[in-house]
Formats: sequence, structure tokens, C-alpha cells
Amino acid sequence: MVSDNRFLFFISLLAAFFAWCLVSAYASPEVERTVANVPISINLSGSAAEQLGYQTFGTTEYYADVVVKGPKYQLAESIFGTRNIRLTASLSRVDSPGLKTLALSGEIVDASNDIQLVSVSRDSISVYFDTEKQMEYTIEPLLEFPDGVSSVPEGYLLDTPILSVSTATVTGPATEVSKIERIVAKLPMKEALTSNTTVPAEVLMLCSDKSEPQYSVCDIDSVDVTLPVLKVKNLPISVSFINQPIAYLKNPLKVSITPARVDVAIPAGSADTMSTLDIGSVSFSDINNTVNAYAVDIVDIDSVRFLDESLESIVVTVDASSMDKKTFQVTVSNDTVTTLNLPEGFSAAYDQTKSIAVTVIGPAASLAELNESGIYAEVDFSGTDVTAGNTTVQTRFIVKSLTDCWCYGGYELNATITGAAPAGN
Repeated sequence: MVSDNRFLFFISLLAAFFAWCLVSAYASPEVERTVANVPISINLSGSAAEQLGYQTFGTTEYYADVVVKGPKYQLAESIFGTRNIRLTASLSRVDSPGLKTLALSGEIVDASNDIQLVSVSRDSISVYFDTEKQMEYTIEPLLEFPDGVSSVPEGYLLDTPILSVSTATVTGPATEVSKIERIVAKLPMKEALTSNTTVPAEVLMLCSDKSEPQYSVCDIDSVDVTLPVLKVKNLPISVSFINQPIAYLKNPLKVSITPARVDVAIPAGSADTMSTLDIGSVSFSDINNTVNAYAVDIVDIDSVRFLDESLESIVVTVDASSMDKKTFQVTVSNDTVTTLNLPEGFSAAYDQTKSIAVTVIGPAASLAELNESGIYAEVDFSGTDVTAGNTTVQTRFIVKSLTDCWCYGGYELNATITGAAPAGN
């Protein structure tokens, strides 16, 4: 009998369970439930927007809360969720670029027909459509000083700022990118500058109305900007001489420079140590027994910045018109040629078969004393790619027997180079 009771109890329990299931399935009350964060689909495939080459910009994901109604047991979270609801944005009116309002539609998928969609928390979304455009811009420095504060004090000059990155690339909707007038590195400054300064700067995209373009991305967020500060000085101009005979160290030739002084801007760090502006050198081998004029182009002088924009060149005049000129036939011998900077392992011999006409300039009395034995040649191989064989070398002739004469013009000698560079060089 005990065994029969246990069997009857089990049968009764099983029947009660099935009865409960039937009641729950067919007699469960309807309820409403809010399903949060249902994704909204924007499907460009096959749309007119796709045919026009549009894509979306800005926010990439959209969501809405959806209220559904149905039997309570069918709306349990374990059974029904966001996967059972489809929200779609309509693209039917997207036929031009810009911010568009897209109507939403919703439906229940993969669920019982007993579940109904009651409401959606939003009936539309705003989406920006356009073709993509990419453009490169030169970044411009934009310095902002407080009212009443200049960039540099009087007597100083702010030179062209130097940016660590000079260009930036913007990607975004074509309509917005086309509005960009310039890209700037914005530098809010607090006080005037008296020395070189490097500061970080925020990179901004500016339209003609000074606004920032929407939905556009710049590949550079910030740059370092160096602000070179120059000091203004009025300096006398000087020129140096090379290959100058000893006599003219104490009693130089008459030299004039036009203009004699210039207004220049010099890097602030070195301005106080510069008392003259040396514009280069003149070789005595280029000085004839006349009034010699040499023009030095401003663009070739990069140590300073010239403030007179009309100035194109500086003229150096060397007056040697009081000198005489005489030509000597000089016979070259290996003993009278000084060889300089010939690489190790090589030797040079010079053609001794013919004399060379050498022009010498100096006071008439000195030239009267001079003969060819007082004239020597010098060959400098520095900066020359030396190889064995016959070659022509630039030569400077020097008056060694007198201190107030010099050889005028350029000369060449035929040389025979022998030997080879040591192994390993």
C-alpha cells in the first residue's frame, strides 16, 4: 500500500505541473514591458543615398526604448529582448547632402504573434549624409596676446614661427570640409617675447565665419611652435680678404662699401656679441690694378635679416688703381710647387715643359725688382677626389720674394698623380 501511495503522489504532482503550465499559457494576464536600448538600423544598401555615394557622419550608433505588450510569460527577459525587435530608419527622403530627419519604423521579429509593439521612445533620428572628402592644409600659427600687449617689445622683431608639423589632413563630409578656410595652431600668449620660445599649440579647423566644421576630423591635434625672436641693430658692414700680402695688413688698399651700415634683425641670443656685419671675403687674386667692384647679393647673406626690403645687394669697391701690372714667364719645377692636402699614399709631379704667363700686380718699384725666380706655385688638393693618372689642377701663384705684390687671375697646371690610398682607407 505504501508503494501505491507514492506512485499516486507522483502522478498527482505531475498532473498539477501540467495544469499550471496550461493555465500560465492560456490564462496568463497581458502585461507591458519596456525594452531599453534597442539599436536602430540605417541600411544604405540599395538606397538612393548609396547611389549618390553618401555615407553617414557623426554618431555611428542610435538607440531607442520600445514598449511591448503580450502575455507575461512570453515577455520574460530570458525569452524576449532587443534581438526580437527591429527598428529601421527610413532613407526615402535622402536625396541631397546635409542633416536629415529619418522616420523610424518598428516590428517584432522571432517572437510569438501574441506580442505587440506599443510605442517607441522616439519617432525619428537626425543623421548627416554626404560624400567623403579629404584635403591637406598648411597649418598657420595664430598668436593671441592680451589687449595692450604686443608680440615683442620695441627694438625686437618676431620672425616666422616654426611648426613641428607643417601640414594637416582633414577628412569629413564634402560640404563641411569645403567650408574650411584655414587650419591654425592657436597660441594664447601672456606676455611679450624677448627670446626664442617653444610652446605647444592646439590645432583648430576654422571656416570663413570662424566656426568649426561639423563631423570633420583633423589628423593633427596639437603641434609645437617655435617663436624665433630677433633683435634689431644698426651695424657697419665689413669684408675680409684672403691671400693678402703682408704689407697690406697695416696699410690696406682703399675699400668702400655701399651701403656702409644697415638695419638688420639678429637672433636675440647672439645679437649682443655682433658689432659688425661681415658679408664675406675678397681674394687678392681677383683684384686687378683698377677700381674693382664686387656685388654681394642680400639673399646670399643668411646670418641676419635685412629690414630694408628695397636693398638687393651690397657693393664692395677695392681701389688698386695706383698699382702697376707686369707679366712674368714662370717655368714650373717640382721644387717650386708647394703641394697641400694630398692624401696619404699619393704623390704629384707637374709638367715642366712649358712656362706659364703669370700676371703680378704691385707698386711699380717692387715690380721692377721682381723676377720669375721670386714666384712660386701652390696646389691645394683639399676637397678633391684624388686618383692616380694625369689631371689638370687649379693653381695659385704667389710672390714670395716681396710682401707688397700679388698674382692676379686663376691658373692651371698639368699634374701626374701616382700611388694609391693605403688599404682600409
